[in-house]
Amino acid sequence: MKLFLKIVGGLAGLLLLLVALAWFSLRPNIPDSVFALQPSDFVGGKHVLLFGATGKLGVEITEDLVARGDKVTAFVRPSSDRSVLEALGVSFVAGDAMNADDVLAAFAAGEYDAAITTIGGLSADPPPDYLANVHVFDAARSAGVRRVIMISTVGAGDSRNAAPLLSRLALAKILPLKTQAEDHLRDSGLDYTVIRPGGLPFGPGTGNGLLSEDPATMGFIVRSDLARLVVGALDDDRTIGKTFAAIDPALKSPFDGGGD
Repeated sequence: MKLFLKIVGGLAGLLLLLVALAWFSLRPNIPDSVFALQPSDFVGGKHVLLFGATGKLGVEITEDLVARGDKVTAFVRPSSDRSVLEALGVSFVAGDAMNADDVLAAFAAGEYDAAITTIGGLSADPPPDYLANVHVFDAARSAGVRRVIMISTVGAGDSRNAAPLLSRLALAKILPLKTQAEDHLRDSGLDYTVIRPGGLPFGPGTGNGLLSEDPATMGFIVRSDLARLVVGALDDDRTIGKTFAAIDPALKSPFDGGGD
């Protein structure tokens, strides 16, 4: 019995140590260098084809674009709930981003100034993080739409070591796909920007979101603040050809839900 209790105690201690180490790895790494987006005096007139528009981040991006007078066409699955986007007055093209022909048809359906993709997810099988994004990039190039913004994640590419241990474990299947998609975009010849958010807690924005080219950057940012950075990058040609981490230094943990 004593031996059993020692084993159980040892295992419990090891588990607590692992949990503590995993939690410790969630600490933000705030960069020394920040990329300051230029204030934009741009008011409306762009036509953006948005992939992943029905997701929470996609809706935030759509709201910001529509509010300033841009036209948004949302690429959605035929079965997707469009109610929130319909209320914003956007246009739709239906299809499956895992089908290259559907994506080509979406680009052929309008004249676009830019494409933004937030495609990704753990629930789909196979995950769309590589193939669906590649379809977007290849179709954009074929259609002559040069400006493309991809939302990736901290942990992809050269930011792998910046991701917390928990994230690397949870996203072990996804991170290589994100990395491959990023690489494909960089090799495409398009005017690209890659934005890698850290954790995405729920809550209102703080207005403190920032971009950094430092691949060691790690932190958290709510979707509304991330959306504003995405739209800001769309307006700032200095972001072309660059890869950024997006975080909010005011958020210290994934349970820190933003401002009041």
